[in-house]
Amino acid sequence: MRTIKSILAAALIATCSLHAEAQQSPKDSLQYEILLTPTMVDELNPSGRFINSLSLTSEKHLLLSTRDQFYLLGWGGITPIGKKISGGIGSFAYTHDNLLMTIRNNELCVFDSLGNLNRLYTLPNTDMGISQGKNVMYIFDRTSIKEKQSLFVIAQGGKYSKLFDVPKPIYSVVEAGNLILFTNGNTVFRYDPVNKDIKALVSLPEDKTIRSLTADPSGNMIFFSTDNMVFSLKGEEQTIITDKIGGKLMFFDGLIIFNPENRILMRIVGLEDAIANRNTTPAKVSPVTPETPEALTNTTIISLVRDNLSDGVIINIINRSKVNFNLSVDSMVELSENNVSSEVIMAMKEAMKKQSAGKQ
Repeated sequence: MRTIKSILAAALIATCSLHAEAQQSPKDSLQYEILLTPTMVDELNPSGRFINSLSLTSEKHLLLSTRDQFYLLGWGGITPIGKKISGGIGSFAYTHDNLLMTIRNNELCVFDSLGNLNRLYTLPNTDMGISQGKNVMYIFDRTSIKEKQSLFVIAQGGKYSKLFDVPKPIYSVVEAGNLILFTNGNTVFRYDPVNKDIKALVSLPEDKTIRSLTADPSGNMIFFSTDNMVFSLKGEEQTIITDKIGGKLMFFDGLIIFNPENRILMRIVGLEDAIANRNTTPAKVSPVTPETPEALTNTTIISLVRDNLSDGVIINIINRSKVNFNLSVDSMVELSENNVSSEVIMAMKEAMKKQSAGKQ
């Protein structure tokens, strides 16, 4: 078992590299995409809070839900789909053949042709979690109602069996090649179903709980999160991605971070290269110079939004001004939390790129 050493306070973490990349790299391989903001949620006015569950449809839309309603999230915004559901949605996931399985109380359910949620199985406990495997589905205990918590696997044909018991709730399960990765308390474990062997991969301090886990299938890297932090692990190299936001993780053409409490969903593309560059070469950071009154900063943009200026007006101001924006991961989260739209954030990024190119 290895304990993560915090490199956030020491010097350059991933976000510092990202900040330098956004300002100086002509390739600009790192991209931030804010897909859900508090403003979008306020405009939608859902009947309740989003639950900590996330899945990907066959059309490559993100599926979210409150306790009684599913929603599709795409580039066009967020839209409720289907009927309202009674009984309370706890978690959900698509099977490999695009069947949406939903856990409602202590029932594993599927939708019929009329859009009604029907019970498929009665589960051993209430409020269990579900996740997709390559050819199976995993069901797991994520509450402390029993002395031991279990991980089950459901194979094709509906037969399900227990894989193992652990002492604490399981909050996340993901396949990585022939192994099953899962979180338990402050530790990420891997389970080898052939040898039936459980081994700890990485651990946080005892007062931390790892809430979510995902794997990059191409880069041999995993990401895991607490309520307010996101980490990466590749081999023995562990990196703090951000200490400002955590939540449900998913990997789809980049790292997706969904925080239902803060009502933010973002995707980071190019993180693997940025982390690799941070580990091999020093980040090229411009010398800090005093800000002039003409230079726009993140604080300026937040103030303009609070003054109720339209996006078009703010973008015009950005395009004709000197800028000194901070576009690190944590700063992107702060902008979104202050209702700065994705269009304005994109304009900020483009302005930094143009200004940097003009200085070369």
